[in-house]
Amino acid sequence: MMDEPTLEEWMDRHHVEVVRTHATGLDGHAVGKYLRRSKFLKSLPKGHAIADMSLAGDYTGQPHLTIWHEMRSGQFGDILLKPDIDTIISDGTDGDLGHVICEFTSVDGDPLSLCPRTLLRRVTNEIGELGYDVKASFELEFFVYRDSFENARRKGYKNLTPLTASRGSNIYLLRNAHNVKPFMDEVLKRLSWQKFEWESWSDEGGVSQVEINFSPTDPVRASDLIVRARQIIYEVAVDLEMSVCFMPQMKAGFGSGLHIHHSLVEKDGTPAFFADGGRSALMNDWIAGIVTTMAGSVSLLCPTINSYRRMQEFRAPPVTATWGEENKSAGLRIISRAANLARIEHRLPGGDANPYLVLATILAGGLAGHRHQLPLRPELKTVGWGLPDDVPKLPRTLLSAADALAEDNHLVDILGQDFVEYWIDSRKFEWLTYHSECGDTENKGTTDWELQRYFELM
Repeated sequence: MMDEPTLEEWMDRHHVEVVRTHATGLDGHAVGKYLRRSKFLKSLPKGHAIADMSLAGDYTGQPHLTIWHEMRSGQFGDILLKPDIDTIISDGTDGDLGHVICEFTSVDGDPLSLCPRTLLRRVTNEIGELGYDVKASFELEFFVYRDSFENARRKGYKNLTPLTASRGSNIYLLRNAHNVKPFMDEVLKRLSWQKFEWESWSDEGGVSQVEINFSPTDPVRASDLIVRARQIIYEVAVDLEMSVCFMPQMKAGFGSGLHIHHSLVEKDGTPAFFADGGRSALMNDWIAGIVTTMAGSVSLLCPTINSYRRMQEFRAPPVTATWGEENKSAGLRIISRAANLARIEHRLPGGDANPYLVLATILAGGLAGHRHQLPLRPELKTVGWGLPDDVPKLPRTLLSAADALAEDNHLVDILGQDFVEYWIDSRKFEWLTYHSECGDTENKGTTDWELQRYFELM
């Protein structure tokens, strides 16, 4: 992060001659340009132009010609990528390259409601106005293979060679971690060069699956870390002639999630989720709001066709709108045994989730619970799978999740009507594309269509 007196002096000291801008679209894709130093400096403070299609296309870049938003001109036009100069860093591996995180704005510099980072910043600021800061962290899961992306493509992304030793569903297996360590050493070296705060990594439950745990920080920075980490992991795989996959369910067995932990603290740092030896009233309100809005939130936490392959009974992800103390099978796992540990873990988001939108949605649910004093449902004290029909279930398809979001007035109110309407239309577009190209299938296994569409873009 830049802490020198002037930007040009910082660029001189770090020998930065090229700046890569980096913004995150609705589907979580990293988009941007490589700018010559003089061009980058000349573009400030507004930023540089980029086609509005970067916010108005489907997963493969096909334009949403039947979906409109006020940011769009009457024809195809431009919007801007506005740099957040506080996020500028040097690359570490490329001597003259710098990186900076950007937000989408109109050509006049006005914020755009469709910009995921802008949306998260707005929701976080609303919580700040109540006197609280948010601390958030992510658990990032992915698969890594010995096959290069080119070879994986030739194989149709099937029968790839694992990097790990075991072919079973082991977890935390040190023999697996040993085989992955050279790859992870390079990933973590690049993360450290860019001053990313990570805490641990381990072998995960899937064959050749890895999890990285990041340190708590503010929501926007936490999300910045994830989008940058995904890019680094991809680049390391390319450089080492390997491949990685963030799909929620690329094959049978365990899938990849993006678990999120968050807590609220008062401005003096006092934990706000803890009181009198357990959950505070604020934490109960927060849980109530997130659980109440959980069905509506699924669309944003599980944004693709492939997301719902992962949502299976007894396969680790939650399938009910529930909460429980130290219960990893519930929708929310609550930790309240000590003030410094008090937090909420949301275990539903998949590896395809956009971190900015996921956190904005979860925080919006908590905010709604606090504002409206929503009732807290009874705690789930059993395993959260195979439950009777009276336990509220989560949507299990992309279309039903979009419908649930449309009916959630709390989320619509906080996230914004225009954003929610566009998001819902974009999910219906994805659903229609799948069924138009694959037929009216109820196939519960991952299809070739999904592998071709998602493997290299997530």
